[in-house]
Amino acid sequence: MGMRRFFKNLIWRYRIKGSSISSFDLIVPTRRTGMNDEILFLISEGLYELPEITGISRTVRPGDRVLELGAGLGIISAFAARAAGPTGKVRSYEANPVLIQDTRAFLASNMIDSVDLVNAILVAEEDPHPRHLHLAGSFAESSLLGAEGRNPQGTVEVPAASLFAVLADFRPDVLICDIEGAEVELLPALPPSSLRAAVVELHPDRLTPTQIQSIHDGMSAQGLHRQEPSPGGTVEIYSRSSRP
Repeated sequence: MGMRRFFKNLIWRYRIKGSSISSFDLIVPTRRTGMNDEILFLISEGLYELPEITGISRTVRPGDRVLELGAGLGIISAFAARAAGPTGKVRSYEANPVLIQDTRAFLASNMIDSVDLVNAILVAEEDPHPRHLHLAGSFAESSLLGAEGRNPQGTVEVPAASLFAVLADFRPDVLICDIEGAEVELLPALPPSSLRAAVVELHPDRLTPTQIQSIHDGMSAQGLHRQEPSPGGTVEIYSRSSRP
């Protein structure tokens, strides 16, 4: 191991000995449900969900109403709330019930009070029934599509809400979506809405090229077109204009 890498690893180990990390101008707890060494390292290096953070900086404006699918640890929720400012509003849906309490505590500890965190999933149905979330070894890999090959941890029944009803009621300006492949069920069925832009993490490890193309086509059908340059990784920005 080179000396530079040795000292980098030493610094990282030192930084995560405490109960929290200061990163992204947020205080992130290191000992909570959903954390593992890989996630802690990415957070400590300022790399965690960086393409989504870039997407938020390019799309969310002060006063926006932001609909987030897949709140996870709440870091993206916090960024969206800060970008939308005191007159904006974020409604975040998270399927995994184990994450909810700690994510609410994280948002409160960082004085983020404009996020409405809901333990449910959105589905493209008018009268939805509960669905089963397949839990994986890492919270970030739990999915409605299954957890095969991802250290399966069983399933949990999750409340479901209608995508159509939420869009009509909340009238979001921006959609943020990271739901481990389940985007293929929602986005091709997206109805006409108030959306100006969307930041979507696609999952080519779970979806076929044809399925991913169906997402692009569904977004385009609503007037939301892929923007260049991409924010990175497998994240895409869709917008009604050449400038989100």
